[in-house]
Amino acid sequence: MFTINIKGKENPKTPQLVKLEAVFFKTGYARVTKALNITGPIKDWDNQTQQFKTKGVEASEKNKNLIEFKTKYLKVAEDWEAEGKQWAPVQWSHCFDNVDKKRQATKVISVCQMFDILDDKLRNRERIKNGAVLTSASTARRYRCSRRVMEEFTLQKYGRALSSFYFNDITEEFADDFSFFIQKRGAERGNEGNLYGNLKVLRGLVYYAKNLGVPDADLTIFQRVQQKMKPKKFEPKTIPLDIIRKIEDFDKSVFSRLEQFHIDLFLFSFYTGGMANVDVCYLTWDCIDKDGRLSYERTKFPKRASIIFHPKARAIAEKYKVKCFGNYVLPIFTFRHTTESKKRSRMNKIRTKVNATLSKLSKEIKYNEKITWYSARGTFITTMIAENVHPAIVAEMAGNSPQTIFKHYFKNTSQKETDNQVVTII
Repeated sequence: MFTINIKGKENPKTPQLVKLEAVFFKTGYARVTKALNITGPIKDWDNQTQQFKTKGVEASEKNKNLIEFKTKYLKVAEDWEAEGKQWAPVQWSHCFDNVDKKRQATKVISVCQMFDILDDKLRNRERIKNGAVLTSASTARRYRCSRRVMEEFTLQKYGRALSSFYFNDITEEFADDFSFFIQKRGAERGNEGNLYGNLKVLRGLVYYAKNLGVPDADLTIFQRVQQKMKPKKFEPKTIPLDIIRKIEDFDKSVFSRLEQFHIDLFLFSFYTGGMANVDVCYLTWDCIDKDGRLSYERTKFPKRASIIFHPKARAIAEKYKVKCFGNYVLPIFTFRHTTESKKRSRMNKIRTKVNATLSKLSKEIKYNEKITWYSARGTFITTMIAENVHPAIVAEMAGNSPQTIFKHYFKNTSQKETDNQVVTII
């Protein structure tokens, strides 16, 4: 027979607190005690039930830890008995000491500390893209946003500040509860609450902690919410090629000079292989060789894009060349944009203005679907594939993989013609 009992007595140093000890017993052996690092008001401790009497969140958490402590040790004794191993209570009480020492040797980091480590790492991580030094500040911002959501969640769900959570608290139940919290909050606000993004951040947090050797950082806790972590099916913002032609031919005198510049930025993206707006902003003349080939490393994706610098794109670049600062191809940045943060702010503002101009343009050309700056990318890719250019070559021009261009950018913009072909062929 073997048992573990938790006994409490007055703490000699602090009489108002209880000192807890685990008593390990096995028939035929002397009892062995082990001090526990759990305490609380002595008036709240009940030796008969071996639990704290109050019903608060803190007391419930302590009682849960005591039950887990006993269960962990009882499982070891049961395994030893099943193996027919000879053992004594003193061995039993020290069976996890080596594990505990190993854990103590590894720095235990709280969830908030891990957020701080990642925030510092991402904001200061530098990369060279086409001669420009960039950081991962935008990714750091996403982590800070998710941290605020998580802080709200732990207070509402568990009545505890996120600062009190360690990675042994990040369990399957935590991931489940966090997922439900985000979905419920999103439903109340009429959106999806960025479920995919927030779960992705939580997984990233656990992933980085695991790589640092933080105890209890366990990626298997996401098995239940795996389906919710899949990104929504992407709907390409692609528009038909004939709409591009309408935009090219449209009398733009009804637009202001600045709005005409916005339209030129959109067309420039299309002519350069569907270049993403961030790459348009950062593009320098160094990316265009003497043979007239445009080659650059994409900012948001570790791929190079390579395409002929189309005469139409060159014409737009030459049109604004006198207004450009430094070696930039287009006049996005000025001498005032001295830091990455200022450049990012400038890009965000101009992207918003370009999309506003394109919305106005779509009404002028009587196109009922939404046009955004990013539509140029999908339209270029779709057009090339429709013209039977090999997908691998299209992917090289756009700076993607063939799988990605079909998943995110290709869209059948000639559905009626396709339907007619089906009817004719069959």
